[in-house]
Amino acid sequence: IKLVPSLPPVVNGPESIEQLQCALADPVAPSVVFAMQPSQPGVDRHLLLVRVKLLRLDCCVRRKCWSFTTCGMRWVAQDEIVILLEQQSDASTENSVMDELLPPEDIFYHLLSIYEEAMNKHHVIINLGHTVTPGTFLGSTEHGGFLFFRTTFQCVQQLPLPPPPYLVGVLLQRWEIPWAKVFPLRLLLRLGAEFRYYPCPLFSVRKRKSVFGEVGHTIVNLLAAMWKNNQRTTGRDGYA
Repeated sequence: IKLVPSLPPVVNGPESIEQLQCALADPVAPSVVFAMQPSQPGVDRHLLLVRVKLLRLDCCVRRKCWSFTTCGMRWVAQDEIVILLEQQSDASTENSVMDELLPPEDIFYHLLSIYEEAMNKHHVIINLGHTVTPGTFLGSTEHGGFLFFRTTFQCVQQLPLPPPPYLVGVLLQRWEIPWAKVFPLRLLLRLGAEFRYYPCPLFSVRKRKSVFGEVGHTIVNLLAAMWKNNQRTTGRDGYA
């Protein structure tokens, strides 16, 4: 059922926007399952499902996050993907703050693009690989993409995780993309230091300050340019 025009259809439970909002926020209700529509209707393929839940991670990080967990990436030889995105709060009036009640649509369509890249071009994301999001993403042109990694020592007690193997994606800023291309592990550790979470946080924060500034004429910029030229040669720009 397509309850919200900007979101994919819901395949379980809610039959109205109000029921959808309640199901997403209810801590005892199961995750809401969204079905991603294929870009080529009529083509026989496995459906990509995305399970979404609004989680209150009060065990360690004390944040409310949207949890996106894929089901179906394995059919295109791609590890399943988990994204935790902190819920955004906007000031609706001078004296009140309105929390985000529905998951942001951009995450769904970015996951679908990963699925279709793997299916149509056989470009899969591996541990410490990354994607690039062109233009405006999640309401800002400063968001540059995602860096993907395996969980290690992070707390995962409250997370609805898929069967392994899976990857967790953390949102990057534009200035961090060159580091994701050539020094992804250093970038993860720098994010861990920024958020005081070892080795790195599992959650993403929108419109945060970049942990690295403009690289200018440095060796990182040079290496990033070399990496980009190599990716163009192999036809895999944006994926690693």
